[in-house]
Amino acid sequence: EHPDLAAFYARHRNRPEDLYASERRFLPWLATQASTVLDAGCAVGGFKNIWRHFRSDIVYTGVDVSVSLIAAARRLHPDSQFHQENCTAGLSLPERYASIVQALGWLHWEPQYQKVIEELWRLTDRYLFFDVRLVADPEQGVSGKQQLALMGPWDGETTTDYICVAWPAFAALLINLQPMTVLGYGYWGRPAETVMGVDREVCFATFVLEKAPRGGNPSLPTVCLDLPLPWPISMTEQVNLLPAAQLDSLVPQI
Repeated sequence: EHPDLAAFYARHRNRPEDLYASERRFLPWLATQASTVLDAGCAVGGFKNIWRHFRSDIVYTGVDVSVSLIAAARRLHPDSQFHQENCTAGLSLPERYASIVQALGWLHWEPQYQKVIEELWRLTDRYLFFDVRLVADPEQGVSGKQQLALMGPWDGETTTDYICVAWPAFAALLINLQPMTVLGYGYWGRPAETVMGVDREVCFATFVLEKAPRGGNPSLPTVCLDLPLPWPISMTEQVNLLPAAQLDSLVPQI
């Protein structure tokens, strides 16, 4: 509960122009695929405006751990549902709650990201849409801290974890969920100046995982990634690996 949270998110991350390139690669297309979205870590619900830009009839629901953010979200978007709950503890929402479950811009702050991803996978009926920070080798997995400086200078105290995950271990986590399809897009970049303890480039990566229909049998996942990190060689026999160039045909840019 940072005092600037509600004011900051009321002004940011609420327009299509605010999307990062990795988010923009998938979100407009996803809006053509399904009509219900659960936004985990919704802040004040700004992504409702973004989804509605691409699909005016989309049903948007938000959940966030912050009492102040959910109060602001309910005030700003009285026609949508918002739940104040903690994803790491498990949500009270039923299995396969929404066609799309989104978690953007915060999993790299959550040390229990694996537990959260598994919970969000339970909640999606079709697509899980999220981003993480990756590094190449198992030995490079690193955690730093990020200063929370939102509406003014940093107070010198308030930080959050900044988690960079080793790609081979994360690829294994994705496959263990038994998705039908794994799509990804990402690029190298340096963390923000507010990040302490991470002095290297990381891969800013966004993924879309597609779940099999209810009652469907898990099969060999199809994987298509436009990432600067190759799929781990030790796991090539566990997937149907497509070249990066095919992402454009699977996910047309809108």
